[in-house]
Parts: sequence; C-alpha cells; structure tokens
Amino acid sequence: MNHKAEFVWIKDKFAYLIPIGDIHLGDSSFSDEAETKLRGYIKWIRSKSNARVILMGDVFNVATRTSVTSPFQKLSLKEEMECALEIFKPIKDKIIGAIDGNHEQRATDFLNYSPLIPFCHILGTKYFQYSAVFKFGVGVTNKGTTGKPRTAPKVMYLIFAHHTTGGGSTVGGRINRVDKLRQILINADIYLGAHNHALINAPVEGFICDKMSGNITRHRQHIIDCGSYLDWQGSYAEMKMYPPQKLGSPRIRLDGSRKDVHVSL
Repeated sequence: MNHKAEFVWIKDKFAYLIPIGDIHLGDSSFSDEAETKLRGYIKWIRSKSNARVILMGDVFNVATRTSVTSPFQKLSLKEEMECALEIFKPIKDKIIGAIDGNHEQRATDFLNYSPLIPFCHILGTKYFQYSAVFKFGVGVTNKGTTGKPRTAPKVMYLIFAHHTTGGGSTVGGRINRVDKLRQILINADIYLGAHNHALINAPVEGFICDKMSGNITRHRQHIIDCGSYLDWQGSYAEMKMYPPQKLGSPRIRLDGSRKDVHVSL
C-alpha cells in the first residue's frame, strides 16, 4: 500500500472510473469476443476526457512450466507485453495506476521482477505492486474567505484497490474476499477487488461519529468485484465447475456536486 493516498482530480461535473483486470493476455480463453469487449471499453474511455482507469492485475497470463496453463498455449510473455502495450497505449494518460495480480506474481516468484514494471514504465503510469489508495477529487469549488480564494475539489472519494486472494464458487464467497479489504482500510468509499472474475457491486452502510463535533452521519461504501475477460467454455472455470461470468469491467460514476457513487455492470 502506498504510504500516502495518490491524488487524482477531475475538474468536471462527474468522473468515470473503470477498473480493468483479469484480462489474462496469452490465455486461450481470452477469446476474440473478449478482446472485442476490451477494445470497446478502451474506445469508450478514450472518448471521455473525464474517464480514468485502474489496472487491477492479471493483465498478463505469465504461464510457466509449473502453472496450470502451459507457456506454449497461445502467446509468449514477450508477445503478451507487445499486445498489452498496443491495447493500452491509446489511453496511457488516463491510467492512474496498476497493481499486480497473482499471475504477475508468478514472474516475481521466478525472476523477482513483475512484467507490470516495464509495462508501467513504458506507458508512464504508476506501479503500486500489491495495493493502492486513491484520493479522487471531482468538481471544483472555491475555498477561503480572505485574500485570494483557492480552488479545490468539491467532492472527495477514497478508493482502495487490491487484486485480492483466495477463491469462492458462490456470489457471497466472492464478494466476501473483497469485503475483507474493509478490515485493512476502514474508511474508504469504494473497495475494488479482482481475482475471482465476478462482476458484483455490494453497497453497505454504517455510521461515522465525528470526534470533534460528536455528529453522527451515514457512510455508504461500495464493495466492487471488477470482472474479467476470460470466456467460460473450455476454460479452467468450466473444468472446475465454476459458474460462467459476464465479461467486462464495472463503470463507476462519481458525482462532482454531492457524494454519490453509481456503478454500472
């Protein structure tokens, strides 16, 4: 986790955040349909000046001689890198950071070097390794009553992203893995997880008591599973009797006039 939240500011009435993960470039289940779906997201993101992207890990498949998938299955790691750069270069300025998934960690275990490191270096984006915290500002307001007013974001959102670990074959089991992030960073507005290839949004509410004023207010948090780009038929998921999942990524709209999160799956 970064020691200080990474600051992002979209000076618009609202912003879009698209967490993209579990692409598994090089896996035979990254089908033509899945690639078309991914490139459709890229085209949409490129057209929106107020859209930003977090890469949630498992961009690369990183198959090895000891992994479930063979390194000779579809693409070499070199070809995976070339394909990933070709896909994401059109939106390189919109990617606010990338975290490793367990497939990138295969390379780290073998070589002590994640393929996301050179990928991020070439694209000019930040590599956060296991997890990342973002302070995401939307909108513009003037602050200060004396002297020259200073502009600042009107609404702030705190976002915690982690690839997560473990599995689950049920909806509850999958979202529970993401929900565990609330035990690490307790006051985020949005928790982003990946790894289990599900597209789920689970809003939860609690109360926060201000220590100075004593005021108690509601705090809504969104626990979001960020989907994948692997087809089911003929895949590891079919072999293991995991249910098929919808391909794609969530589209998160952050309001810039009031604290409001809308998630489209």
